[in-house]
Amino acid sequence: MIATESPKRATILVVEDNIDLNMAICEILESFDFKVFSSKDGFEARDWLKEQQPDMILCDIMMPGMDGYTLLRHARSDAKLRTLPFIFLTARTSIADRRKAKEIGIEDYLTKPVDSSDLIAAINNALRRRQIMQVEMQEQMNALRDRIVGILQHEFRTPLTFILGYAEYLLDVTTGEINTDELRTSATAILDGGRRLQQLIETFLLLAELQNRELNEDEVTRVRAWNLLYDTVQEFAQRTADAGLQVDLCVDDKDAYTLVDAEMTREALRRLMDNAIRYRRPTSKTIWLSVEMAPTATYVGLRIRDEGNGIPAEQVAGFATAFEQVDRDNRTEPGAGLSLALIRHVAHLHGGSLEIESEYGVGSTFTLWLPLAVQTESDVEEMAQMEHL
Repeated sequence: MIATESPKRATILVVEDNIDLNMAICEILESFDFKVFSSKDGFEARDWLKEQQPDMILCDIMMPGMDGYTLLRHARSDAKLRTLPFIFLTARTSIADRRKAKEIGIEDYLTKPVDSSDLIAAINNALRRRQIMQVEMQEQMNALRDRIVGILQHEFRTPLTFILGYAEYLLDVTTGEINTDELRTSATAILDGGRRLQQLIETFLLLAELQNRELNEDEVTRVRAWNLLYDTVQEFAQRTADAGLQVDLCVDDKDAYTLVDAEMTREALRRLMDNAIRYRRPTSKTIWLSVEMAPTATYVGLRIRDEGNGIPAEQVAGFATAFEQVDRDNRTEPGAGLSLALIRHVAHLHGGSLEIESEYGVGSTFTLWLPLAVQTESDVEEMAQMEHL
């Protein structure tokens, strides 16, 4: 391995088995103030990349032992090198070779003998594109960091205040100064705060997991849409009763099926039901659930309507972005924005959508639209059996 130690504005690794051509390319790059490392084959370059990281690679395709394509696959499998620009140098000039190079993510494709002006132009273009990409990635990371800081500042603070406040109260009093009711109130507040924190953390982690997730065919099953709503009502029966809320589950369209990850869909419905209960108003009396059919008959909707606080119209569109919180200045309850962002991701993973209709101070209607599954003979038989029960 040969290295030129003088400081340069960018580091380039040259991989070329023709020693004379290798040296000639290095001389050209050095004359344009690049820091240059050279390697005589793919194996030597691979070993060097384990310890070093250049700004880009100039690589011959046809080399003994390890060719340029294999070296590229090695680099793309390493998270540190995945975005590293590659420029191929080759004597192969067919259209098929050029197409293959572009398809596997090569920045440029130069034919030998290499013209120095073309070489420098290709390098500068590749480095410029990488710099733009790095700036964009940094901006995205900064935006994500700001959102996470916002969550830590606003969403987590309320339950932490409950936990710490009541815990400090219990530490400040002696056993004889607190009665059973006060002890129960403090313990309940601490437990509720802990549960809210747990839900926030679980929502945050699940949302992060779903960002780059794709559903496989073996992960989805045919499920009756109405059953998904029925299971949700049963799961929340005690909470709705404790909150003094009635639940109206419409029995129409029981024969509609959907293709979904059942547990993921149930989790989305849990979040909608939890929001309907948590953000109710003192005058709230009922939560309505129903199955809706899209006019095109290609989607089935799982609808939950509440009489809660509602969402300001200008904030509804914000739920396309994760970590948006509903009316943060007027609420003490954390997590609504996270939950709705999560539900929207679940819908999109299934090829569906989340429809939000809301009137501030009146209530909201949330419809989870999912692909409609074709009815089978077994579905008809099952429905006939249910009607006789």
